[in-house]
Amino acid sequence: MKRSIAAHLDKWEEYVLFSVMLFMLGTLLVQVFCRYVLSFSFSWAEQSARIGFVWLTMTGISLAAKQGIHLKVDALVQFLPPRPARLIALFSDVFTMGFGVYMGWLIFKTVLMQIRTHQVFASIPWLPTWTMYMAGTIGMLGLTVRTLQRVLRAARANSAAAEGGA
Repeated sequence: MKRSIAAHLDKWEEYVLFSVMLFMLGTLLVQVFCRYVLSFSFSWAEQSARIGFVWLTMTGISLAAKQGIHLKVDALVQFLPPRPARLIALFSDVFTMGFGVYMGWLIFKTVLMQIRTHQVFASIPWLPTWTMYMAGTIGMLGLTVRTLQRVLRAARANSAAAEGGA
């Protein structure tokens, strides 16, 4: 049972991406139908799609870090011998984690300011703006945690390989 819950929690990005994409698909299909067939459009539909795109992007950043395919330059690592390449890759990962923590904190400060000032979207007056910005905080912290997980897994694999080879 615990294994099952942990496995589902490890896939939180996939669940968020699926849910947001499904919501956006439904909302935009209804919007297009209403606009072109009924000559009517919802004021909130396109804004909700923009919010969805932000959530897709930020959640995707975390998923990319989990899979080790986030945007980084690794040409130098490919041409160097293994030991210096690992050191440069480690530096890159540490820098990425620092960037994720820093940006996550800055975005979270923006979220707190929006909560304090009660900001809402003009086309969706019942939805606070922090709901969109919170995606940035989650995405950046997800980038940090997923990068750390990947680094720790690689370190464990290297130590297991060293023990097996000794």
